[in-house]
Amino acid sequence: MSANRYGDGYHCEVVARSPDAAGEWYVATTWADTPDEALDWLHHQAARLADALDAAEDDQPAEQRQYATPVPAVFREWAADTEFRAVQCAALADGHPISANARGPDRVCGSADVEVLYSLAARPILRPVLAPFGSSSVDPR
Repeated sequence: MSANRYGDGYHCEVVARSPDAAGEWYVATTWADTPDEALDWLHHQAARLADALDAAEDDQPAEQRQYATPVPAVFREWAADTEFRAVQCAALADGHPISANARGPDRVCGSADVEVLYSLAARPILRPVLAPFGSSSVDPR
């Protein structure tokens, strides 16, 4: 993290965006105190989203088959990757944002012509390190 800033928790969110439908929907959001808590929450949300978007193999529209990996599989694989989890925890602890992203056809409203971009993300909330009371400058730590 920057020398004159410190981490004050992590903002986590699940967002669905559809440029085709001109919309953006915040599905869920929370505050986490540690990188581990942030990743735990995101992994839980990844499972919820995958379950909600899952379809039986023969129920998948032809449009879904055009994607290399269906959205539910992307998020399940991401959540199961313990080595990458360690990389993302370290990135958060160092002050960098992290995310897992996937795209696919609309599975909620049924318009396969509309593409939806799903993003699970966390970013550190950085605060300035202030000088002791009475000083008018920022502490140079």
